[in-house]
Amino acid sequence: MACSGRNLLKNGGFTRGIAPWTGSRIRRMKNPLRPGDYSLFMSASPRLPAALKQTVSGPFERGCAYYLYFRLLNVTPPSSRAEIYATVAYLDKNRRILNSTPLLVRPPRQTKSWYPYFSIVPTPPRGTAMLSVVFLLAKGTLFVDYISVASHKV
Repeated sequence: MACSGRNLLKNGGFTRGIAPWTGSRIRRMKNPLRPGDYSLFMSASPRLPAALKQTVSGPFERGCAYYLYFRLLNVTPPSSRAEIYATVAYLDKNRRILNSTPLLVRPPRQTKSWYPYFSIVPTPPRGTAMLSVVFLLAKGTLFVDYISVASHKV
């Protein structure tokens, strides 16, 4: 079966505000490195993580893996270190997790560059009705942008 490479997520570049993304301790802000562009700012404190989430309904392409792509700009003060978890979860029709693929990222300390990341997510298991992408910033301050989940040949 051919995999389309179609992005399942909406507004991963935050060009149209934040919706349909939801979360806490997040704000849409001007991209600090690219005039006229927007990104999502996340800031965590020791007891208050920041979260960003989007859930989409199927159908999903059988026999295809999905790749989560995103980029980060770390603006955490030098005295601290950023730590973010990026997770893709397959959910059944009752929103129970069937499978999840977590990725821990500790982005380079303050630089004036965006860093791209990706995670390969296995083929959806039987009974998958939804896919959820969650970013949980446990420590630090950063920008996230260009988020997508697209199918690829296994």
